[in-house]
Amino acid sequence: MRKLITIIAILFVGSTYGQTAMSRTIEVKDGQMSKFIEMAGKKTKMYNGSDADTQFYTWRILTGPNAGKIWRVEVGESLASFEENPYDSPGGKYWQKNVGPTIKDNNSNRTVIWGRANGASWSPDEPTGDLMRRAIFYSYKSSHEEDFWRYRQRIAKTREAHNDQSLPATSVWWCGSGCDGNTVVVFFSHAGYEDALNDQQKNQALWDKYDEIYGEGSHEQDVNRMIESLEPNSQRTRHLMLIPEASSGN
Repeated sequence: MRKLITIIAILFVGSTYGQTAMSRTIEVKDGQMSKFIEMAGKKTKMYNGSDADTQFYTWRILTGPNAGKIWRVEVGESLASFEENPYDSPGGKYWQKNVGPTIKDNNSNRTVIWGRANGASWSPDEPTGDLMRRAIFYSYKSSHEEDFWRYRQRIAKTREAHNDQSLPATSVWWCGSGCDGNTVVVFFSHAGYEDALNDQQKNQALWDKYDEIYGEGSHEQDVNRMIESLEPNSQRTRHLMLIPEASSGN
């Protein structure tokens, strides 16, 4: 039975697989943040535009033990988009020469590979341009994968059916390598902290739509099963702010 559940979960994730990302945490030297942003921005504009195989997004970590550090994320359409040795590329050499001197700790040991779960994600028709992300990290038990992904998939389908364009975009990514256990992160887009609180006040209408689609009491039942699927003390929330001038597309 456990093998069957695992196969079901793998098929679910695989069938809705989207982009691939690599992330790492960077600690910038004291007094060097402005220089880091300037040089990282120049590197990104020169080598990671819309026509490049991968794009980079630079985030300032706002909360948690890594608050004040940088979360640098490289996104491609697949693992094949990523270079085997990025430091040998022109962009990598530029980074080492111009950005490297501003960095205190480029924590390459914390490099993580992520895959986007398209079937568990939802976005409004028009991008909002929100720069803040509320990121909720989960680690679930292998024996309860089906319970975890059932809720993530159903709530995404409910958002689509509810079609409230004012709801925050939700982007779900599962960890393919570099994590301990079955790790997933759910990103919610917000304009700021107040906007995040306002968005959460719209949840009841969404939950009512969930019950309309899947049956009375389904939301509470599926949420409880999802919570039971988690490892002890494994849910944590962090806030991030995009740094547009050091990111692709700007």
